[in-house]
Amino acid sequence: MQKSGSLIRKNVYHAPAIFPAVFYALLVGWSAICVFLIGSKTLQAGWPVGQLLMIAFVLAYTWYFSLGISYKIELEGNGDTHFISFRRKITANAKNIPLVEGPRLAILPYGFIRFRLEREKAYLFCRITDKDLQQILALMSERNRDIKLKGL
Repeated sequence: MQKSGSLIRKNVYHAPAIFPAVFYALLVGWSAICVFLIGSKTLQAGWPVGQLLMIAFVLAYTWYFSLGISYKIELEGNGDTHFISFRRKITANAKNIPLVEGPRLAILPYGFIRFRLEREKAYLFCRITDKDLQQILALMSERNRDIKLKGL
């Protein structure tokens, strides 16, 4: 990509489409089962509205958080890192990311990577062994010598 006569390189990693699709399909199934089971129990027992609102809040919060998991990461030449999810786009500079944590179940090739940012955390669907992802992590390490790559 060219901008103002200077060459700016952008590295991009996009999670395999099957991983987010399976994750959200399982979430839809879990939500449907919960609504069905809780709805039938509510009709039988006559639960108070407060309890139903708490359960609805938990389901809504689960979906809100889940739609914020990034499926794409872009690293620009100046170190700006963009985490793109269905709900939002987070931008942070690689110099301001102190910690990147790999998935807890390192035996699986797929998982989530957690990036600790200044005020929040960003999660990324990923295939750990992907060359594009490894290149982005290496470039982030070059731009930020203090970054800790834990479990990667």
